[in-house]
Amino acid sequence: MGFYLVREFSTLSKNEEMVERVFSTQLESILYSINQYSENVVQQWSQSLDHPVDPQGELMQGLMENLFAKNEALKAVRFSDLNVQEEQAIYFNDSAFVVDVWPEQPELDRLQGYLEANYQRVQVQAFEERLLLYFLPKNRDGQQLCQLVVEPQAFIQQNLSPMIQQVAHDIFYITIADSVSNQVLFTTGEDSGLAQTSARAAMWYLPGHQLGIRLKSQTLEELASERTQRDNYMLMGVGLLVVLGFIFVVINVRKEIKLAEIKSEFVSNVSHEIRTPLALISMYAETLLLKRVKTEEKQAEYLQTIHEESARLTGIVNRILNFSRIERNRIKYHFDRIDLQQALPEIVADFNAHLSAAHVECQCEPGEPEAWVMADWESLKTVVGNLLDNAMKYSDKPEKRVRVRILKKAKHVWIEVEDNGIGISAKHQKYVFDQFYRVTEGDLAHRAKGSGLGLNLVKRIMKAHGGTVSVRSKLGEGSTFSLKFPRKEKE
Repeated sequence: MGFYLVREFSTLSKNEEMVERVFSTQLESILYSINQYSENVVQQWSQSLDHPVDPQGELMQGLMENLFAKNEALKAVRFSDLNVQEEQAIYFNDSAFVVDVWPEQPELDRLQGYLEANYQRVQVQAFEERLLLYFLPKNRDGQQLCQLVVEPQAFIQQNLSPMIQQVAHDIFYITIADSVSNQVLFTTGEDSGLAQTSARAAMWYLPGHQLGIRLKSQTLEELASERTQRDNYMLMGVGLLVVLGFIFVVINVRKEIKLAEIKSEFVSNVSHEIRTPLALISMYAETLLLKRVKTEEKQAEYLQTIHEESARLTGIVNRILNFSRIERNRIKYHFDRIDLQQALPEIVADFNAHLSAAHVECQCEPGEPEAWVMADWESLKTVVGNLLDNAMKYSDKPEKRVRVRILKKAKHVWIEVEDNGIGISAKHQKYVFDQFYRVTEGDLAHRAKGSGLGLNLVKRIMKAHGGTVSVRSKLGEGSTFSLKFPRKEKE
């Protein structure tokens, strides 16, 4: 059967291959021409605004009125002086709205580099349900920034629709759709969804959108159907099913074996980690019940050990339960505005007893007066606590040190937990946030107990907060874990 399939595929004629190449080339050419046309429209807008006139003057107001009258998709235009980083003027087409997004400095540097090379580049950025277009006017020598706010739907209907209709004729279906949701924003036919298109291309000035194109007739499919008889299709189908079935079985067997190994290792680790505090609690409780402790100091020591091991056991169980809730999307977060400069020392203070018991010197470094974020208080304690717990466990130095700091940036607030522990090798760093993953080199698995859930739990919680967690580490020198939160100013 394999020989027969190979022989049938090898009989594809040169004429069919040539037709397919011509068809693919034609589709690529049409998609490129539509994208090029959208670029021409944007370039015309930029040229119409690139005049050596006062942004607030009457001449500019007249230019804006003329531009808005001809382009409904253009909703606002802003001018900014880059020397003083202040807005010079803003014009609205229909109604005013708030636009406070500007490109970062590296993007401005790239635009100025293009301008110095005598090329005026227009950069696009998504902003809520609109688009932001940036360019540097040539007449201002790169010292002024012009921003255009564009409505995508109106841009497609007014500026691209006539061109697309002209290109499509009665031969093609052409579609513009959201590349994530596949929601169709424009189409020349009634059933030309993006999933049915023969070729696709990204829209240059509509990020997150794709152009799709396909023939209205099924010419290529009919050509292939005439060449291949029904029995050949049946034979190929049987062969394909056999191959796919074999691959499916192999993949599932490997997954089941891997899952069984992970589950076995996880149960073993958790069982061993739970057994230790249970044994200590049982032993000291029995000693106290039998009244074998002769001094009050020793009795207090035993009670303190029972209390600490109970807290440790509770932490293990809570981590497993939290992971289970997050895994099933059953955890509920209660987000509030939290000032990390006040909250972080309080969280660290709750761990002072554990840190002191492990002989760890922990210091919260002072930072700026306020660092506001939207966070769930219990989850914030969980993520910081997990990082502090790892800093305590994974250290073999006589003087263990942990530094906790807060860094404020333009749009984010960072919490960094730095230790001088054993560090993480480069080959393990990209896996430490995976569930059940533990570094077991040498005798590390026995010296530092764990279930492999802590860092994965941190990663999932930070994702729910719209943030991320990352690690910088060097083997033998320590690690720095960074929690990145979106910044939220106090109202």
